[in-house]
Amino acid sequence: MRDRGARRGLELVSVGGAGEGLLAELGRPLDAVFGTRSFRGPPLPPREEWRDPDTGQLRSGDVVDALIARADALRADGSTLWTLAVTDADLCAPERSFVFGEATVGGCCAVVSLARLGAGPERLRARLLAEAVHELGHVAGLDHCDRGACVMVPCRTVVEGDRRGAALCARCRGLLG
Repeated sequence: MRDRGARRGLELVSVGGAGEGLLAELGRPLDAVFGTRSFRGPPLPPREEWRDPDTGQLRSGDVVDALIARADALRADGSTLWTLAVTDADLCAPERSFVFGEATVGGCCAVVSLARLGAGPERLRARLLAEAVHELGHVAGLDHCDRGACVMVPCRTVVEGDRRGAALCARCRGLLG
């Protein structure tokens, strides 16, 4: 799935200024997993129309759609680029009262929310890394996995996420190429 001939760019973006310090720490471990070359992109300002009128949460699909439109403009030269956005806003999706993140499977963009990952700076960093690896795994074309310790196992609570950790299982690593 991963093109070993050229390193893919990984743009790390803050939505509304969230997670600026955390983004600086995220690039190196993500580059190690995905063989990317990460860099900081300009922040993405949140738009009011992304908010669910009933809950006030951001709709994750709207954020991803905005990232895709932004990436399409940046890729006009034909380069390959992934974008990972981080927001402190709580995210929701159709049929889900909240999500930790969302991605385009085999696409270019993902978003991760810090809103439900709290519990101290070290744990927040570890949880953010795990969610970023999970969502970028989808961007790389990986589906959900059924191996308990694989980061590609879906989770609905932070406790489930803590149990699965941030590492890909051998099968999923092999699928990355």
